Amino acid sequence: MNRTELRFAWRLIPFLDSVQGFEDGLVRLRDRRWLVWHPDVMTALFRNDRVLRHPPSRTLSPLLGNRSVLWLDGPEHTAYRRALVPVLRGERYRAVIEEMAGRAIAELPAGPTSLPAWTRRLTLRIIGRVVFGVDDDELLTAFSRWLDRRLGSRVRTLAHRWLTPGATRSDPRLDAMLLERAQSAEFPALAACLPREDLRDQVVSLLFAGHETTASATAWTLYWMHEAGLTDRPDLVDAAITESLRLSPPATLAGNRMSVDGMVLTPSIYLAHRRAATYERPHVFDPFRAPPPAGAFFPFGGGVRHCLGRDLALLEIRLIVTALLRHKHVALVSPSRTPQLRGAAMAPPPSLAMVATCRR
Repeated sequence: MNRTELRFAWRLIPFLDSVQGFEDGLVRLRDRRWLVWHPDVMTALFRNDRVLRHPPSRTLSPLLGNRSVLWLDGPEHTAYRRALVPVLRGERYRAVIEEMAGRAIAELPAGPTSLPAWTRRLTLRIIGRVVFGVDDDELLTAFSRWLDRRLGSRVRTLAHRWLTPGATRSDPRLDAMLLERAQSAEFPALAACLPREDLRDQVVSLLFAGHETTASATAWTLYWMHEAGLTDRPDLVDAAITESLRLSPPATLAGNRMSVDGMVLTPSIYLAHRRAATYERPHVFDPFRAPPPAGAFFPFGGGVRHCLGRDLALLEIRLIVTALLRHKHVALVSPSRTPQLRGAAMAPPPSLAMVATCRR
């Protein structure tokens, strides 16, 4: 591993900040691997996505499994996405989200609570209800602890990646619990046509992707609205969500693409969204920005790999933020924008605390 790739792996955000002035929008990480973010390159890359391969993440594939829909290609990938799309239609879960958000808001303590931890617990419970059809706090608590042991800190994440490369990170007891619940709930048709190990990988992928980035995006939206003095403006929630997704995208990268000759391109969402040639004052939170040009804004990825849960995630963020701001006066204690990386996902730091008091 060369020095550039080492910096990219160990200090991702500082590395990205150090190259954001590259106007051509690309930097070589190593031989035949490039980090890219120029909007023209993004547009062409996503347009030709079907003819590219999508190598798995070395950090996440041991967690989510090599058979996750996130890494599959060709007809198999298409078939799995078609099977999963009905499970993730956003509007069918509006009442569920409103109910669970209302309950979580009502249960907020009088004192400070970690905002990222609160949004993570809530979004995990929501995706758990979506996938399993019931609340199962014991299962979701076990899943959350398993995930935190591997992604809870950057050091822990990279230690798992580099000190034991290729080793599985699954937990047989947790896997058995997940499969038992999945086969009796929302997944019976899918379970009947998938091998047991494939079903496990899809369920884990849905639980992880269905809450981790949504939780981060929700917390970032509340952070930026607080910083901009907009917590009394629930009418601006949609605009604030869009600008928060630009300035603090919960996923910093959009997966790997490999050409037929073995060239690997890694799109950087973070850099594309902060490109000075595209956005005026790119580091300033401005919910009144004009729509960006093609290839310049892709918080949910693009091409054939765009996030299956995009509409569900946007609905969750909107409903949670709106409900919280309508029922509570929100203040952030020790507000900090220094992100915590969980894999390549960018969350606010755990120390970012929220104090929510009833509105009068």
